[in-house]
Amino acid sequence: MIRFLQNKTVSREQTGGTWLELFFDLVYVAILVELGNRLSHDLTLSGTLQFVALFVPIWWSWLALVFYTRYFPSDDIGQRLLTVLYMGAMILLAFEIHGVTGETVTDFILSYAATKFIIALMYARAWAQFPEYRSLTSHYAALYFLIGLMWITIAVIAPSNYWLWGLAVAADVFAPLFIIWSRRVRNKPQPNQPPLKHHYMLHRFGELTIIVLGEFFIKLITSSSGLELQPFNFYLGACLLLISVSLWWLYFDHTDHVHLAREQTRQAVWVYMHYFLLSAITAYGVVGTKIFAALPGDILSQEKRMLFGIALAIAVLSLGIIDWASPEDDGRLSRRPHLNIRIFAALVLLLLALFGGQITVGWLVTLVASVLVVQVGIDIWLRTRKKAVGETAVDAYLAEQQE
Repeated sequence: MIRFLQNKTVSREQTGGTWLELFFDLVYVAILVELGNRLSHDLTLSGTLQFVALFVPIWWSWLALVFYTRYFPSDDIGQRLLTVLYMGAMILLAFEIHGVTGETVTDFILSYAATKFIIALMYARAWAQFPEYRSLTSHYAALYFLIGLMWITIAVIAPSNYWLWGLAVAADVFAPLFIIWSRRVRNKPQPNQPPLKHHYMLHRFGELTIIVLGEFFIKLITSSSGLELQPFNFYLGACLLLISVSLWWLYFDHTDHVHLAREQTRQAVWVYMHYFLLSAITAYGVVGTKIFAALPGDILSQEKRMLFGIALAIAVLSLGIIDWASPEDDGRLSRRPHLNIRIFAALVLLLLALFGGQITVGWLVTLVASVLVVQVGIDIWLRTRKKAVGETAVDAYLAEQQE
């Protein structure tokens, strides 16, 4: 019992996150819902840029916890309590998103600073629990504590100075590089690191991605409550479903064949491209709910059309780069990454966003859905072609052995 209270490690190479981490993901998506609601009330270029900027620290707060648990998969009571505190700070942050550029900005910053102190405590506990990694945990505990102080200082002296926000976020993002650089300058060996849990990383990012995709339909159903729907609306809903399922297919069908430990894997690119993917899916969900309520013959406003097309173009391009950054394991169902196909699809979506001003909403959504479905069709063809080639090679080998 005492050992459980102090430290309980779990194997993360063959499993996903804990149930509490999945709970945390659901709370985190609630924050993204609020951020999407903020964008929904302001689809202008200014509102979109604020959405993109706010998505950075919010997404990084999720990533900071994943980065910690990929190294130190503790599931003791202390870690659970700290995770719950982290969730509480993020919930407080969600309440302040609507007015973060106005009267509630100080409360937003203080809530965000609290998450940095909690992460620092997690690394401090890891310092005590894992003596062999103290050179790593001591650096991160100190850095997150200092970053928390930076945010508190900003809240006190200049809460609306977004240049200072950028400086604090940059300090957070580049903290690992700072550790490497500081030790290299002092001619010290790099900190000893625990083995990376690659399967765990795939699960954690996959869990968040599928929850963000599913969140769109929750918003779609709740926002359409009370509306007098026509058959045309159900057709638009079917097209939006095809778009969402295509995004799901392109991401998870690739993930099923990936192992992040391969030498050719560009792990940093794979990780950070999820920011663009998740922010694009969230923005697509915001405008998708508005498209669903359109009437036959309607033409989308420039703001809606641009956000719809550009968000999906970014999502498709992000999927292509994620695919390129994480080559698939060899096998009959594997395939080579085809980034050029994704780039072409993203360009088509971008052209529809820029020059589709005279296309009715029905035709526009049909064309966009067709672009995504064609991408899935190409993937299926590439996999079945590889499988057929593999089976032919096996048959030829068996025939040769029989001779």
